[in-house]
Amino acid sequence: MSPQEFLLLNQPRLSHPARTLYCLHLRRLAAQHQPVQINYPELGRALAVEDPSVPGGFSYQVTARQLTQLFDELSNAGLIQLQTTASSSEHYHQQLVLLPLLTSQPAPLAQTAFAMHTEWQPDEQFTGLCQLCGLIDPHYDEEDRGEFIAYWLGRPERFATQHQWMMKFVKMLKSRRYQRRQTENIGYQQTTVAQNTSSEPSQRALEMIARAQQLKQGENHE
Repeated sequence: MSPQEFLLLNQPRLSHPARTLYCLHLRRLAAQHQPVQINYPELGRALAVEDPSVPGGFSYQVTARQLTQLFDELSNAGLIQLQTTASSSEHYHQQLVLLPLLTSQPAPLAQTAFAMHTEWQPDEQFTGLCQLCGLIDPHYDEEDRGEFIAYWLGRPERFATQHQWMMKFVKMLKSRRYQRRQTENIGYQQTTVAQNTSSEPSQRALEMIARAQQLKQGENHE
């Protein structure tokens, strides 16, 4: 599925039956640059949902009028287009429609999983992925990448897609930077404590020193 298709299918005004009609049926019937001939009875059966509590019954069915409304939704959203520009028909039955987004932008091939290798590196989508995951600074050094590769080279049985490897890398960077901030905070607190211990004596300490001097003077007089 292309990004444009995904964006249009997620419009709030598009109903779930319309999405189902497009994703599960029209896209299956459509071939590249080939129109789809609409068959209402066939699509009506495809959209029907059986009711397990009623033998032979259905919990959801669509009428011809409802199918027309679903096609109107898809047409208004720009997901389908009538091949015939001039038509006085009030329905889509037996008409030819095109899926313009399917023909202009074929769905990308699914990523294949692979084991980690020594030449692995994030691709051009890494910066956007970092932003989505809350990693403000997407920059990394070769030491970070080398440690990540070395860790997963020791697990050759693990396979993942490029996207999944990048997600793991983002997670590692976030964890390392969090630990670094924690270490810096602890170091700052230790420095502060050391500075406090080397400062002037507290009032309580001064009182104890004065008391000890008084006792010492009393002993000398005796």
